[in-house]
Amino acid sequence: MDVNNNPNVMPNGEEPGKGKAIASLVLGIIAVVFWFFGWGAIVSIICGIVGIILASMAKKDGNTSGIRTGGLVCSIIGLVGGAFVFVACVACAGLLAGLGTL
Repeated sequence: MDVNNNPNVMPNGEEPGKGKAIASLVLGIIAVVFWFFGWGAIVSIICGIVGIILASMAKKDGNTSGIRTGGLVCSIIGLVGGAFVFVACVACAGLLAGLGTL
């Protein structure tokens, strides 16, 4: 890449915030995968939050790549899905506990 024509490329040829964008994408994918495992939704929620933070930090650094956008979207989906599954698991456990006391 030509450094002189592209303001988003640092002198060493690396895009700013690329590592944070990749980490955001990986955490977003992990968040989406873990909410399929019931109580693993807690991991999904944590990974989703960290992924959103890293995507925001990458944008602040000047990264405008699709990797950052994909990481942000996956993290949001993982966070929302994980929260829904976690609430559903808690509700089911409460229901089963309530039925056991009848």
